[in-house]
Amino acid sequence: MPAAHSHIGVIGAMPEEVQRLHEVLTDEAITERVGRRFHQGRLGDQRVTLVQSRIGKVAAAITAATMIRDFDVDAIVFTGIAGALADDLRIGDIVVATDLIQHDLQGPPEMFVRGEIPLSGVVEIRTDEALTTLATSAAQSFVDDIDAIVDPQRRAELGIDRPRVHVGQIATGDEFIEGDLKAIVRTRTPGALCVDMEGAAVAQVCLEHGDVPLCVIRSISDLSSGTASIDFPVFLETLAQHYSAGILSRMFA
Repeated sequence: MPAAHSHIGVIGAMPEEVQRLHEVLTDEAITERVGRRFHQGRLGDQRVTLVQSRIGKVAAAITAATMIRDFDVDAIVFTGIAGALADDLRIGDIVVATDLIQHDLQGPPEMFVRGEIPLSGVVEIRTDEALTTLATSAAQSFVDDIDAIVDPQRRAELGIDRPRVHVGQIATGDEFIEGDLKAIVRTRTPGALCVDMEGAAVAQVCLEHGDVPLCVIRSISDLSSGTASIDFPVFLETLAQHYSAGILSRMFA
């Protein structure tokens, strides 16, 4: 981890996305703020504060702002699962964000393009290049070691053989996207690889707090074909924890 990041905030929206990280956190101390439990400690050599934000853009934004203001983190990593938009993504693949956009944000069309944060001139928000490179390398290491980390039978339940790592845009919105909604989001943000419910909100908070470095890592839980209601809960229950802990442990080793 670059020496410039002395204290990194790690956020996941759901318990399953952070529970295994709690198990490897050392020197732990817990502080409660804004209805959330912030776990301060170390992952490997890296000082971190780990928290579950809850689902959605507002919950994630509140959490990220609290991380920056109350815990003085100098970078944020958001980890969790997402739904595929690109047809070549498969369940179990990993997407590391280069930039994020809010697909459901639309001010008056005669004034703003879709995704533009009104009165800011900003549409896509870039992630930190160094953290993104580090996360991509860690994700690839996780994929290379996956046979030793995740039980093959569990992977087989979702048709996961050899996951791949992708780097690109992630779209964010305050609605769980499945079925025909995936085609709508692809039309709105044709460059996005996958869709989540928190990433771009955290990106906006980081941007407006002095451009705090951000990295977003998403594991694909369901396909672009729109089968989220079937695949999402299985991936969440059985595999999400392995992905988050496996990738971040390699980032902070």
